Amino acid sequence: MTEETPITQAQRLQPQLVDHFMGLIATHRLAHAYLFNGMDGTGRQALAQTVALRLFCQNVGADGLPCGQCAECRRIMAGDHPDVVTVVPDGQRIKVDQVRYLKSEFTKSAVEGNQKIFIIDQMERMTTGAANSLLKFIEEPVGNTVALLLTANKNLILPTILSRTQIVDLLPVPPKKLADALAQAGVAPSQRYLLANLTESVSAANDLIADDWLGTAQTSIEHWFTACCQNDERAFVRVQTELVPLAATRDRQRLVLDMLVQIWHDALRQQTAALPSSDLAYPQVAQVSAQIAQRLPIDRLLAIMTLVLATHGQLAGNLNFQNILEALTLEILAQISH
Repeated sequence: MTEETPITQAQRLQPQLVDHFMGLIATHRLAHAYLFNGMDGTGRQALAQTVALRLFCQNVGADGLPCGQCAECRRIMAGDHPDVVTVVPDGQRIKVDQVRYLKSEFTKSAVEGNQKIFIIDQMERMTTGAANSLLKFIEEPVGNTVALLLTANKNLILPTILSRTQIVDLLPVPPKKLADALAQAGVAPSQRYLLANLTESVSAANDLIADDWLGTAQTSIEHWFTACCQNDERAFVRVQTELVPLAATRDRQRLVLDMLVQIWHDALRQQTAALPSSDLAYPQVAQVSAQIAQRLPIDRLLAIMTLVLATHGQLAGNLNFQNILEALTLEILAQISH
């Protein structure tokens, strides 16, 4: 598969925002704190990294974009630039010690120039203590500092943080657009649409299919889905024998839940339109999802989708993963047999 750079990814996903921020930097009008708000798949990280690259690039192109090739760009993309610091959750949360470390780093003079930039990913997972510590830093920035805060849901961010940042809402990206890019990159037809809904770039999709996990997960979820649609109580057994073993980590658990959403979304979409299998996340069970779409009324399919979507909140509330899936399966079987 062909690798995308952060620059090409940001251009593909958010071309208008790329132009906007390149213009701000070129005219020295960049503010000191932004909150990038957008669902997974909208290119938050790519846009933030493109801004960082443009600030430090030694060979900006005639189009105003960073070159992606100079020493500064290469160091940033390798995560090895001392004046570009990225903070991600330590486990489940972004903790106050991480913000304290960030503040200590940024109170020092910039190592290689006057500019410093920090990127905090998944801001919604920051503890209240960490957010309060960060607030003071944003209110009184040190030197020529730019803060880029990234979140999938700005409603989970402290109002005091929101009021001190410029909020940038990223537009949703149609999965079909990424699916086309994945097709050009040589991804198998059976996985293109699913990957387009699970990831935001060709490179992220490449990471996900680097081993056999995704294919195994697809097959296991198809088995479970088919059993559910047939009102087969063995769907409950498949939770323990096939689904739970897929998810040894919390990230994999979230990914499995995302994949369950996609397979039921296939059924919901097929009730309202005749779709080619290439436009489905699970083309191998297109007939099964079409049959359940014809069999169940729209309100029952929507009820099932609501149940599946609710599992993310249950997992975030530290409920046991197996218990979540078993309860979900029983509730789905009840809806189907109703």
